Amino acid sequence: MTATVANLPYELLSSILETAASFNARHLQQYTYGLDTTTNGKAKRTLRGHVAPDASRWLSTKSIRCVCRQWHDWVTQYALRDLYIRRWRGSERWIQSRELHSIVGLPSRDVVYRDSYCSLRKTVKLFTRYPALASSVRRIFFDGFYDTETSAMIFEILQHCSGLESASLPWTTLRYGNSDTWATLLRRRKDGTALTSLELLAVDLKQSQTAEAARQMDKRPLDSVQVNFSQLQRLKLSGSSNLMPVDDDDLVAISRTARLHEIHITGTTAVTTKGLMALGCASQDTLRILEHSPLSDNGFKHPDAALSTGDGKHLCEEIINCPRLSSLSLSLPTMCSTLFSAQDSVKWTGDVQIRAAGICPFGSLKQSKEARRAFFDILAQSRSLIDAQKAKGIELNIEFFIDHHLIFEPSQSLVHADLSVGRFLSDGSWPGVGQKTSTKGPYGQTTGQYGKNEQPYSCISEREFVEGLRKGYISF
Repeated sequence: MTATVANLPYELLSSILETAASFNARHLQQYTYGLDTTTNGKAKRTLRGHVAPDASRWLSTKSIRCVCRQWHDWVTQYALRDLYIRRWRGSERWIQSRELHSIVGLPSRDVVYRDSYCSLRKTVKLFTRYPALASSVRRIFFDGFYDTETSAMIFEILQHCSGLESASLPWTTLRYGNSDTWATLLRRRKDGTALTSLELLAVDLKQSQTAEAARQMDKRPLDSVQVNFSQLQRLKLSGSSNLMPVDDDDLVAISRTARLHEIHITGTTAVTTKGLMALGCASQDTLRILEHSPLSDNGFKHPDAALSTGDGKHLCEEIINCPRLSSLSLSLPTMCSTLFSAQDSVKWTGDVQIRAAGICPFGSLKQSKEARRAFFDILAQSRSLIDAQKAKGIELNIEFFIDHHLIFEPSQSLVHADLSVGRFLSDGSWPGVGQKTSTKGPYGQTTGQYGKNEQPYSCISEREFVEGLRKGYISF
């Protein structure tokens, strides 16, 4: 039989077409542009941003999908695999010329109207008419749709995506969606597939938007027994909102059926250790990644970890009882040596970050000498854990972020901090010549700058830090 492209195994053909699409993408326009009015009254072209990845994939396969039906089907799976649907933002005005160089004066005052939800409406119509296209979507991302009308359209799109694996949704869908729509989204399908990753993205809305009566509706889908999160492997909550944010009660409701592999809770002020512990305890046997970084004062103002539930469970103990946990980034009101006591059983790898303001059960490091002594014992225990993992061939690096302004790196016996006050109090005699400029910054920062008046961080040894602590040049 004569060898032709049509006779190639599908895997080989897919690899060839993907290489061709990648080559085509290099010759496409990579950025979007707009017009800006300069000081002399003329308009110039300005860079607005990158072309969306899904749009780039679709354009790069334009010539491929016209060859035959088989290649067209491959293109739909390739180009629609990841779909990004964003609300249109901006304002445009008419200009009086088709040529950029011939524009004289300012654009007219006639505003170009564009439906902000146009992309969402068109996607609903497309997937309703051609559900086979929707079946190619594996990951979908929605941005900028926060009212009841758009939430209904989002769920209409989702019901057509029969092969969906990952969804990034506005947090308002958890308020405006009913139990039936959520149950359908999370349910295991006939072919054995299911949604495995869910992200809920929150933002602050304008005061005029939060005051609208229609936005205050909460259908409480999580109260229904139909809504089952057992198929979900990854849950991410990102951002904070001034309108019905996702809180501890929601996480407690999710934990009733959840068996998660990954938990990510970032940038939110509405979730405390109570909600975190509910999810963590429910997913104890399956949890591999745990990230809780509120990036705000609220991360240190929560109730003590030992009192976060009514059954006497202690969060530090529950964490080390997760047999599969390998990646950890945690914010706690207080921590204790229990976190580093199970050196033979923990599987932590890579970078582990612990943020805390005190030590169990002594409380604040600022006020308790016992807490400070316990903390230095914890540093020694963490070094022992690092060495134990290294003996197994596992690289582990642990960092402690203490009450916003101190970073301890036990593997190197280093402390990162703003030492400007200490230099002033010691008349420049502390710290000694061993200090270095640090590339790390305060809690939640990576630039070395926390605020406009902060100095870059310096790096000193733990011994130098203890000396400064004893003389009152620095404090917790």
